[in-house]
Amino acid sequence: MRLSNVKLTALPGEKYQYSNANYIVLGALIEEITNDTYPSYMEKHGFQLLNMNGAAASKETAYEKGYLTGYQSWFGIPRKSVVSYDNAGAPYGYITANLEDMIQFIMFLNRQEDTQFLKKENIDLYLTPLYNINSEKSYGFGLRTTSINESETMIWHSGSTPDARTEIFTLNKSGWGGVILTNKNHVLEEPALSVLKKGIINILNEEEPVDPHKSIPFTQIVMSTVILALFISSIMLIKKYKHKETVKKLTWLFVGALFLLLSIIFIPLLTYCTSSPWRTIKIFAADVGLLTSIIVILLAVNGLLSIFIGIRQKSI
Repeated sequence: MRLSNVKLTALPGEKYQYSNANYIVLGALIEEITNDTYPSYMEKHGFQLLNMNGAAASKETAYEKGYLTGYQSWFGIPRKSVVSYDNAGAPYGYITANLEDMIQFIMFLNRQEDTQFLKKENIDLYLTPLYNINSEKSYGFGLRTTSINESETMIWHSGSTPDARTEIFTLNKSGWGGVILTNKNHVLEEPALSVLKKGIINILNEEEPVDPHKSIPFTQIVMSTVILALFISSIMLIKKYKHKETVKKLTWLFVGALFLLLSIIFIPLLTYCTSSPWRTIKIFAADVGLLTSIIVILLAVNGLLSIFIGIRQKSI
């Protein structure tokens, strides 16, 4: 009933819009149709049949099977994560599994003639691209397809939590597959794993591996520079406030209002530009979230000080 008034933003297959919310809906549909919980259904009809004995789709089972909290990256330095396991997020990204489980899954993708788990026509449907993102990339039933060259196609997917990331791929011609598991994550460092994956594929194809460049926290450096500038500015404004001088009152009031306006719109503007909720930014890029909060506070401080100067000092 809660979804009865929800309208589609585009017809199915018309536009590429990846949404975790849709996978939550899918998990709810599985529970409604099977009259079983999502973790229980996945265990009986997925993990057991695929011999994924270390996989889990609930917080309790995940910890029982050895799940450990990963690390968030702060300026490239690992720090033990304080973000808890999202027990409601299993349908969209919180299924836990170890390396052996992921190998079993790749073997399933490569054994398309094996019909013990799915019928051949359903496997073909599962691996069929449904929407072309661009000339090289497509998206299907939870899997992405990318053309490596004229004869080789890669079926793959990647996913991340605030403190872990996984890359999985299989090549249709050679049959090679690979898994990359990490227990540290930062949204700005994720592209490096894609470069690593490409390097592995190049080695498998007897080509020169890609040289992954060292990740430089450029965004954090810029934000830290802005913080330093705003901090110095606030010190100078405090000194000016203490010394009564003749000032242009309207100018200082305008500057103060501008600082306050920037402090108000800074986070909404950041979420708009990144298409990410503020909470997501704080947990997937914790250092950026902290630096953003400091910038907002310093903008507000500079704004208030400028207004106080305009009100208190003698105008000309």
